Amino acid sequence: MAVSVMPAADTLARTLLAARGAEWGDWSVEALEETAGRLGWEVRVVEGGRLAIETGIPGLLCRGDPAERAEGAPCVRFTASLPVRVDPPPPPPPGLHNPPAPGQYTYGGGAWGTVPYVRDRGRELDAAHTRLGAALTATLGPAPWRGGPAAWLRWRSRRITLRLSRDDANEALVMELFPTRAGEAFERRGFESAGSLAELPYIWCVSRPDMSLAELFLPFGPDPRDWADFRTALPRVLSSLVVDMPLVGWVEPVLLVLGDVAEPAHTAEIRVGQDRLELGNVPGNGRQVWLRPGAEHAAAAAESILEAFAFWGIDTARRLRTRAWTSGGYVDLPGIGVRPEGTHPDDL
Repeated sequence: MAVSVMPAADTLARTLLAARGAEWGDWSVEALEETAGRLGWEVRVVEGGRLAIETGIPGLLCRGDPAERAEGAPCVRFTASLPVRVDPPPPPPPGLHNPPAPGQYTYGGGAWGTVPYVRDRGRELDAAHTRLGAALTATLGPAPWRGGPAAWLRWRSRRITLRLSRDDANEALVMELFPTRAGEAFERRGFESAGSLAELPYIWCVSRPDMSLAELFLPFGPDPRDWADFRTALPRVLSSLVVDMPLVGWVEPVLLVLGDVAEPAHTAEIRVGQDRLELGNVPGNGRQVWLRPGAEHAAAAAESILEAFAFWGIDTARRLRTRAWTSGGYVDLPGIGVRPEGTHPDDL
């Protein structure tokens, strides 16, 4: 098993819950400084007018983007990274005691001191994400809104939203607090201005029928620019579903029917579960099943679907529609650019 080297989940959860319960005012520089001070945190202004916030927790980086400087919505962002390798210093001069042990590693800047190096970094990040999600769920209840990529979970109220996600490129967990209306308005503009399906703020989500979602904006996503845009998007969405669904803790399978729904024989059936991926109604293959699937299996399923579309003579996304559902909630797949049956202008 990987040795945990990130801040403890209960410590992170207490910090996040305290920040979520605080009053951030108009999210200006002054408001963020005042609220951080009430929480016992130290604040300094850094380059670009953003705020560096010191919470006192080793290994936890915190930055504030006030309303005056934020490129999108104002937010307070926490980042907890896996340790990075730091070469040991040269041997001390003769006579000094307690030389550094070889093979030790530290966070940049030495905030953690020496810690064991994590060899299975992906698994450790998975475990840290799961532990923190469970700690937050214990107080806030199950996240009513979850999706991918980045295996994000959101606890949303009308006043403030807490978002937990992964940053795989930097091997870190990212936790963000932002005003709900401003954050979702910025996200809506992201969907409206996206030039391709790869530029969307998110590509799939599941949500519980919860009263807190009464004002939730669930987009269809833009239509694909062309068939190549759709061909690229389909494996991306299926891979994220397969990889991220277990991480966000959605245990019910997502069922998807995709194709020319006016011709039921020309539709592929996909079932994505916690440890099972199934593909059905594909010419020549019958039903395909992958146990404990990974991204490579999702890519293989997407390729089989595209081959089926070619066999059926489907070469434009305008002919495609979806039916998608999951038990105990709703599922939306804006990342494939195909609208649910009955919602496209051509269906009216």
